[in-house]
Amino acid sequence: QLSWLDFMYLLSLVKVLITFCKYVPQVMMNARRKSTVGWSPWNVTLDISGGGLSLLQLVLDSADLKDWSGMTGNLAKLGLSFVTIFFDTVFL
Repeated sequence: QLSWLDFMYLLSLVKVLITFCKYVPQVMMNARRKSTVGWSPWNVTLDISGGGLSLLQLVLDSADLKDWSGMTGNLAKLGLSFVTIFFDTVFL
């Protein structure tokens, strides 16, 4: 039996996987064309700032509580931050 909390964790990890799969075709297309035509740098800037601020929030919350297990307590937020920052640096 899957509890509601476990189901929500599962959905959050599915979101991380979908986000990863969302970026891969764009990276492949940009590499194949050797161009980023049609790709707005503002979207990338806002996206990377959102990922960075989300990661900063995890760090500050963990530092405030003096409990660094909070970093891994929300794997979806941590994963989305890293996936977003990684792919946005590839796009820049």
